[in-house]
Amino acid sequence: MTVPAIDHLEPLAQAHDAFLFDLWGVVHNGVRVFPGSLRTLQGLAAQDRPVILLSNAPRLGQDVDRRLQEMGVARDLYRRVVASGDLVRHAMVTQDAPFGRRFMFWGKGPDRSILAGLDFEEVTDPAAADFLLCAGLDDVTTETVADYQPRLQSVLDAGLPLVCANPDYVVQHGDTLEPCAGALALAYQDMGGTSHWFGKPFANAYDYCRSELAGLDFSRSLMIGDTIRTDIRGATDAGISSVLIASGVHAGDFVKDGTVDTDAVSAACAEAGVTPRAVMAMLDW
Repeated sequence: MTVPAIDHLEPLAQAHDAFLFDLWGVVHNGVRVFPGSLRTLQGLAAQDRPVILLSNAPRLGQDVDRRLQEMGVARDLYRRVVASGDLVRHAMVTQDAPFGRRFMFWGKGPDRSILAGLDFEEVTDPAAADFLLCAGLDDVTTETVADYQPRLQSVLDAGLPLVCANPDYVVQHGDTLEPCAGALALAYQDMGGTSHWFGKPFANAYDYCRSELAGLDFSRSLMIGDTIRTDIRGATDAGISSVLIASGVHAGDFVKDGTVDTDAVSAACAEAGVTPRAVMAMLDW
């Protein structure tokens, strides 16, 4: 089955009651907001349609709010940001993830806010820790996953579970792709370690959104994302429709001379066992 290419979301949007937007690669590229995405958010807001920004960002949604406002995305254009950091914190508070109380942390300093104010203690020695909270690499501009091999081995030797607060392998930042926590969690699993994932494509992300949209028929939601493995796969498993944005992490494979290669998109989706409703070069209303 060929995935059809469309230029505007509005006609397709009429068949849906709620919308889940990925952020990086769909709404912005980490540096600037895409004008078409802003028009889409404004169009949905004008029709009073609820939008949740569902991000694998390893921090709290309230922290993402501030950055979005700095980039020009008004707070009244969406219901809330649900970030992977929110999912981790929710699991810890509700005891759905009883990993212990002492944690090691990898990632950027601000992402420590995931567990801020909770009864958890950060330690630096694997032997003193109960789990590793992995929000990403410390410095994505200079480090690679291979650089973490000795550190991963020390965590494995201590028998710690890795709690992944960002299942993405890579993310688009400007015109480059940067490694994420998911790449470390995958490497840890390949070494024989145990990784617990919070965010897309896993059910915890979509179940959380389902609860946020209580009162609506969640099956009539539409997921818009740029990654087959996380956004489109997760939507399929959650029983909702999706639209793939081809200009994000898959741009090198799916966009040629500014045009979507629907044959390449269709082949990749068939291989993954997913069928998005449509593909767009970039989101626009």
